[in-house]
Amino acid sequence: MLMQINIHNLITIHELQLDFSSGTTVLTGETGTGKSILIDAIELALGARASEHMVRPGQEKAEISLCFDISQLPSAIRWLKQYDLDQNNSECIIRRTINKDGRSRSYINGMPTTLPPLRELSELLLDIHGQHEHQTLLKSEKQREMLDDFANHPLLVSHVAELADEWNRINHEICSLKKLTEDRRVRSEFIAFQLRELEELHIQPEEFQTLDLEHKQLAHAEELLKNINDAVNALTENEEQNAMGLLHHALQSLESVQQVDPKIAVWIENIKTTLIQVSETESDLRHYLNSVEQNPERLQWVEERLGTLFDLARKHKISPNELDEFQKKLAQELKELASSDGRLNELAQQLKIIEKNYEETAQKLSQSRIKAAKKLSEQVTASIRELALPHATFQIVFEAIQSAGLSPHGLEKMVFQIMTNVGQPLQPLAKVASGGELSRISLAIYIATAGQHRISTVIFDEVDVGISGGTAEIVGKLLRDLGKTHQVFCVTHLPQVAAQGHHHVRVEKISESHTVKTHIQLLSPTEKINEIARMLGGVAITKKTIEHAREMVESAVP
Repeated sequence: MLMQINIHNLITIHELQLDFSSGTTVLTGETGTGKSILIDAIELALGARASEHMVRPGQEKAEISLCFDISQLPSAIRWLKQYDLDQNNSECIIRRTINKDGRSRSYINGMPTTLPPLRELSELLLDIHGQHEHQTLLKSEKQREMLDDFANHPLLVSHVAELADEWNRINHEICSLKKLTEDRRVRSEFIAFQLRELEELHIQPEEFQTLDLEHKQLAHAEELLKNINDAVNALTENEEQNAMGLLHHALQSLESVQQVDPKIAVWIENIKTTLIQVSETESDLRHYLNSVEQNPERLQWVEERLGTLFDLARKHKISPNELDEFQKKLAQELKELASSDGRLNELAQQLKIIEKNYEETAQKLSQSRIKAAKKLSEQVTASIRELALPHATFQIVFEAIQSAGLSPHGLEKMVFQIMTNVGQPLQPLAKVASGGELSRISLAIYIATAGQHRISTVIFDEVDVGISGGTAEIVGKLLRDLGKTHQVFCVTHLPQVAAQGHHHVRVEKISESHTVKTHIQLLSPTEKINEIARMLGGVAITKKTIEHAREMVESAVP
């Protein structure tokens, strides 16, 4: 619900703040005063096209801000949360500034935004009907939404959408797999060739690392044998002097005086530990000597094997120690490619099941829509025939959706059609020439579907064009009835409509000091009667005119 509007320096408006409440608010004024300026300001704030001419002469910029209560608008709340624009309360504040050079800036809850998301949000906040751009009733998706809401079958709608989404996802995967069939065959042959080449070598895990170490041992066997023998001699074999003999001599020397100083016991233990380590090292060296041999034949084979591994690794642009993992990776890829045909068959079966379920569910949705369309058409036709369109007929026509896949919206699209005069054919609502007729048709549809509306604020601009007398009073009563469940704004020039409003706003132009200002005022009950009297009697307002106006206001439906 729109709670407040603030306007600064917009065209002929200097400063304006208006607070609104629920119910029906009528906007009136003399011919030429620009009664729709308030509606234009709302549209501008919500993303309508702006220009430098909208800034009041002599001012740098114009500014419009709207404050909405969104506590009863779950769709708007979800949208704001989705874009991290919510304020964790029930308010949504939209502000737009227009500079004198025509550039504009928009804000949602204080955060800068562009016009596309602003317009998207606006469709969740209010509907504007009449001779303006934002006539959402003309949009095919809006007509479908209204009929589905009227039919009250949300589970069928969501189930059809879910099945269509799943079908499209699987079909996309099938198309991708089919597109890759030829590439897959060529790839499979190439991988098979590479794999055969690797398998013929019988590469073992960590084989390269093991051969590389063995090659170093074989290539340096003579040097290893000489130096390790020298080390063994130095440790134990040299009869004249060796490490073990020297350590034993040192141990004996210290043991002979260990009673003199307790610290000597620590040194003795250290030497004993060293003796053990030297003995173990000498044993390991002798064991190593037994494993080292000079074998030119083995060295040649190892070098050839390493050369083969190096060449193959270079061919695949990897290191030799990665060959084993590379072979496993190729084998896995070949397995997956071989199983892709099975995946295609599996997906094809899934697609058939989904198609069957979709057809059954979509048919149920179509039947429910047809039934609801008949009922809604009858109600709207009855309403518009009371609105100075006695020969009008409203009808909802279904057209099959031409789509390569499954539509998330079912098997058909809805087209709201209208015939306003005898002998004319039914034609889409969007092609109705008269703006006044379109406004009244919109009103009739809104009344018929009032219980299912998702948006609580609706604006009718010049809904009473081309009517008068009793028809105008009927329009006024319909607007007042709609105001019991919605917030309604209506621009009117007829006293019969204005008298039915719960609230009354008057628009007037005031000339002062070579400038013109627009004054917009929320009227008190007495001021409302005087305004309706003016609408009834023109310039000369008599006592009888005042009494007539009071009678019209007092006789308004409670």
